[in-house]
Amino acid sequence: MPFAGLARYVAVSLAAFVLPLLPLQAAPLQIVDAAGNPLPDAVILVSEVAPSVANPPVMDQLNMQFQPRILVVNTGASVDFPNSDDVRHHVYSFSAAKRFELRLFQGSDAPPVVFDQPGPVILGCNIHDNMLGYILVTELPWHAVSDADGALALADLPVGPLDTHWWHPSLAEQSPVALGDINLREQTVLSLPVTLAPAVAEPPLSPLQQRFRKAAEHATH
Repeated sequence: MPFAGLARYVAVSLAAFVLPLLPLQAAPLQIVDAAGNPLPDAVILVSEVAPSVANPPVMDQLNMQFQPRILVVNTGASVDFPNSDDVRHHVYSFSAAKRFELRLFQGSDAPPVVFDQPGPVILGCNIHDNMLGYILVTELPWHAVSDADGALALADLPVGPLDTHWWHPSLAEQSPVALGDINLREQTVLSLPVTLAPAVAEPPLSPLQQRFRKAAEHATH
């Protein structure tokens, strides 16, 4: 066999040997609540693995909502709070893990906030009461949040039993709860003991409340 042909044969043979050793793409893990319904905004945290790959942490304000609704950061992280709305916001938290406020800011006026203690931080806006967000500060290196359909990506999580915790906004300021050693890559569905209350429609604002709200928003421009 000519040398070139032999080299190609060896390369193909090695590729056939190596490829099965590569990790398969992990399917998303379905998170469900106690009733078996898809559970969005569930945080899964794992210790003793490489940290999750993440962009610099940002908690935006967009369409009168915190974006993302839940942000998970490691202890000591500096979080930016840009305001992408055309009205001012007054972000604050009274949570034990971080008490702070950012007064009446627009655009990128607000200074970054350092979250130096682990624990849940509940965010609000002193002007827009409907705004509610969460920053979970943790020392556990790997974390992911389930999407609107309860799906949670496990792409960079290794195979094998791992010390696992969970958290959800229904826990409020309670610390993440231990699940024990779980091989998440072998799970297709993970049920958490969360019971979601049915959504209650807010009553419409009275004419007087509407006038007050419009006046308050106009004053913040």
